[in-house]
Amino acid sequence: MEYDTIVGLEIHVQTKTESKMFCSCPTGYFQKEPNTHVCPVCLGLPGALPVPNRRAIELCILMGLATNCTINKNILFDRKHYFYPDLPKGYQISQYKDPICSNGKVTLPSGVEIEIERIHQEEDVAKSTHHKEASTNKEYSLIDYNKSGIPLIEIVTKPCIRSAKDAKDFATEIQQICRDNKISDADMEKGQMRCEPNISIQEKGKWKYEDGKILPIGDYKLNNKVEVKNIGSITAVEKAIEYEVKRLTEEIANGKEIIQQTRGWNADKGITEFQRSKETADDYRYMPEPDIPVIEISKEDIERISKELVESPAQRRLSFKEKSLLEKRVTELGYDPEGTAWVRENTKFSLEKAGPTGPSEPDYADFYFGPIKSHMNATGMGWDEISKTDPNTPNDYYRLSDAKKQGLITRNKLDEIYKESLTTGASGASILEKTLQESKRSASNLEDIVKEIIRNNPKAVADYKGGKTSTMGFLVGQVMQSTKGSANPNEAKNILEKLLK
Repeated sequence: MEYDTIVGLEIHVQTKTESKMFCSCPTGYFQKEPNTHVCPVCLGLPGALPVPNRRAIELCILMGLATNCTINKNILFDRKHYFYPDLPKGYQISQYKDPICSNGKVTLPSGVEIEIERIHQEEDVAKSTHHKEASTNKEYSLIDYNKSGIPLIEIVTKPCIRSAKDAKDFATEIQQICRDNKISDADMEKGQMRCEPNISIQEKGKWKYEDGKILPIGDYKLNNKVEVKNIGSITAVEKAIEYEVKRLTEEIANGKEIIQQTRGWNADKGITEFQRSKETADDYRYMPEPDIPVIEISKEDIERISKELVESPAQRRLSFKEKSLLEKRVTELGYDPEGTAWVRENTKFSLEKAGPTGPSEPDYADFYFGPIKSHMNATGMGWDEISKTDPNTPNDYYRLSDAKKQGLITRNKLDEIYKESLTTGASGASILEKTLQESKRSASNLEDIVKEIIRNNPKAVADYKGGKTSTMGFLVGQVMQSTKGSANPNEAKNILEKLLK
């Protein structure tokens, strides 16, 4: 029996504000002394009244605009009741029936469109840590309320995701949108973004997706869904869904009924583990928050906030799709606004200098994701840091890209020149000129070098003459090694082909 995977994803994001959602306590709690960023409001003490954080609401609206949502003109808060030590009030201030943003969509690199049900505003809970006393083996828990009351937005998709990879890609897209628009750093290692997939499997041909809902066809009984809580990495989102789909399939195959439940992801074991039976909305006893009046959002407010919007990853990808770039490069640029700006700036310079015959987007994309990214990865530096000491101008980048495009230097040589320019402070163009002069000097005896390579590699020569044409790459490599990369590889190949005939 075959099954379809159905996933709805909930993503919690801490917004980038200086103070908490309903009080003036600072938000920079990471690695601070426990319970030092607290006050009567975020501790839930009797009589303390919440005051909504205007900037947090604006960032929630910005997230809605960035994901093509409809913005509600009236903001209403609700109380979501549950009892747990990390929630001192016994309820969380959230939103229920009237979220700030609704009915949005996001396009993935694959072209798949993910529908967003809602984006609503709420407050974060405290952090519990669990310990065991060494002398007595007694278990105990500690609570740090520094995180309690941090502004959160929750992004909830419709159950329209059909694979673990699409769920992972959607989480990646949301993370990038947050960072591009300065809504959140969305650093999952710091708990600034958490993912919770709701997963079910349904028999093929026995269900349909209609108006954002999964509905049975005929008398088919839908299988229950399972939620996996608080996943702390994007890679783990994909792994958790894949594991859960496999587990659910095996449960049905063994004749067991799927019970609606909440599970946790154990990253060390690579499995999900049962936590509790799944709550429903009724269990939370939602009620309107009596201490916060309705907040009206005007058309002018939305227009003002919309001015903060920047180009989305999907828009960046679309702008490069018609530029003859490899699909991989299009996807990479979609997630790299700095790289996009660099490629566009240098392509513009090239067009002004040489017209359409000069280096274009594909050439500069290869430069950025080649030598530049290689240096970033090797040093751990970001583009902002590198650009402060980079001696190269658009003209240097043009000269280097053009030389590579014409085959005057190899990709490896381009790497070497770029790294040398960063190390010595000399311009890439001056180093290139020196390299090309050395190449010219070595060109006069290049044929002698090629002859020596042929003499020293009789097996490769025999393989080539026997029809193994791929051996040519090896022989050209030997020539480049012998000339320390100064020879023109195309010229070396031509000489090799001529002599081997």
